[in-house]
Amino acid sequence: MKIGIIGLGLMGGSLGIALKKRYPSYQLIGLDHNTLHCSQALELGLVDTIASTLESIVECDVIFLSIPVDGIIAALQTLKSVKPECTIIDLGSTKAKIVASVPPLIRKNFIAAHPMTGTEKFGPTAAIEALYQEKVVVL
Repeated sequence: MKIGIIGLGLMGGSLGIALKKRYPSYQLIGLDHNTLHCSQALELGLVDTIASTLESIVECDVIFLSIPVDGIIAALQTLKSVKPECTIIDLGSTKAKIVASVPPLIRKNFIAAHPMTGTEKFGPTAAIEALYQEKVVVL
C-alpha cells in the first residue's frame, strides 16, 4: 500500500512514524514545501521517500493532508486526478472551508477528520510515535 503524507511537521511526521511501526511493508511518501522538513523526515525515518511535486502523490492509495487549511484547499484542486479508489483524509484544524472546497470529482474519496491531539512543538523533529494513540478523531 502506498501512503502519501503532505505536510511533514508534528501531525504528519507523527502519523508517518506510527504507520511505519504498525505497517512496515507500507510505502510512505512524504511531501512538504520546506526542504529542511523533507530531509529531516527522511533522516528520522518518518517516510521512505520524498515526492518532488503534489502531482506525484496522486498514485497513492491513501493521502493524508496535514498542512494548514489554506494549503489543504489548494492541494484538493491538484488531487482531482487521484485514482478512483484513493482515500483523501484531511487533518486540518477547521472544516467548513475545507469541506466546501472539495471538488465534486473527488468528494466520494474525501474524509474530513480532526484528530484531538497535538503539542506546541512543530516540525519533523517534534514527531511522536504515540501522538494519535488512544486519541479521539472527529470525522
